[in-house]
Amino acid sequence: MFRYLKSRYDFEYEFPVYPGHGHHLDFNSVTGDDWYEEAHEAYEALSRKVDKVYIVGFSMGGLFASHIAQYDQVDKLLLIAPAFEYTHINRLSRLNLRPEGLGEHFKLKTMDVVRSRLTKLSLQAFNEFRGIVDAKMPDYGKIEAETLIVHGKIDLLVPYMSSVEAQKKMKNCRLELVEDAPHIMSYTEEHQHTLNIIAERFLFPERKEFLSNCVNGVSIEKLY
Repeated sequence: MFRYLKSRYDFEYEFPVYPGHGHHLDFNSVTGDDWYEEAHEAYEALSRKVDKVYIVGFSMGGLFASHIAQYDQVDKLLLIAPAFEYTHINRLSRLNLRPEGLGEHFKLKTMDVVRSRLTKLSLQAFNEFRGIVDAKMPDYGKIEAETLIVHGKIDLLVPYMSSVEAQKKMKNCRLELVEDAPHIMSYTEEHQHTLNIIAERFLFPERKEFLSNCVNGVSIEKLY
């Protein structure tokens, strides 16, 4: 999505990479606070360069973006599958996943990707994630930024219902639920294209009319 938008618009940006993340995962000696500080430092660096700040946050990044927007000036907030909740084994019903949704996961082979990365995660890393989610959970009603939440309806990691509930509590927020999209929405070319267009419509509305027919054939549910 970043490469797509950057190819079409000229804007300043910061692109934080959380300690231990990237192509090679290494969570030894890093904490949830380290991850949040990386995000907040990127916000501060960007705010010194521009008059308006737009934040795009995916998963844990969406949680951090929301927390920052609660306390600092943010003009637009695009949250992609924000980690307002993480799936508990005893609360799998929160996923609201239909049998065909599981079938879609197997067809996309997303489980193979998740399985390959799970071997590099430790209990300590998961506990750090769980702790920072609890610590940085925002007060939705205090977020003033214009906000769009995008969430796939077959997300196995973050229940999309958590975004439905968050949207209802936020002052200036829309929610778009994408059918048959997993947690990592950019996993397929089709979902990446959908996400590109949704993001462009929201962040650069001057081209909204031009883009109005660009998502033909993709099922998107809009909640206002």
